[in-house]
Amino acid sequence: MSVVRNRVTRLCTAMLAVASLLPGCQRAGNSIAETAIERATRGYGDAADTAPGHSGVRAPAGADSLALPGHFPEDVYLPDGYRVNSVMDLQDVSVLSLSAPGEVGPLFVAARDAMQAQGWTQTLAAQHSVDTAMLAFEKDGGDGARSATLSFNRNNGDERVIVGVQLRQRRH
Repeated sequence: MSVVRNRVTRLCTAMLAVASLLPGCQRAGNSIAETAIERATRGYGDAADTAPGHSGVRAPAGADSLALPGHFPEDVYLPDGYRVNSVMDLQDVSVLSLSAPGEVGPLFVAARDAMQAQGWTQTLAAQHSVDTAMLAFEKDGGDGARSATLSFNRNNGDERVIVGVQLRQRRH
């Protein structure tokens, strides 16, 4: 097993472990957490809203949602009706938390198909339950290899799924 694949596997395993704990945190009954979750996962505004650089993909509307980073790549899957809950940019790494309506299974399949159609090579697929799944991909490009990890977790108490997106650019 290559060093990169081994690192990706360890990273994905760690992310799945953390992701599997998240639903338990929401059951604690903490009213502050419940309020924050509710505010972060509200519905959408005008269907004409589109994400910058993603023609035809509905973007979040309203003050309770963040915008996608301006450098977010066109070839990375975004679910229909997504909302951006958080964005973290580091050197060569972006981590986003989205929420989307639907079920984990269909979102998992749609993400896998969309990423492969954009030329990404799947390196990991894991489903631990009907409410938890993860995908990892790699793609070579002119400015270095890229990796993407997508995680899917049911957002307890509503009709949305939390979609984690981690992107990494390895420069030559």
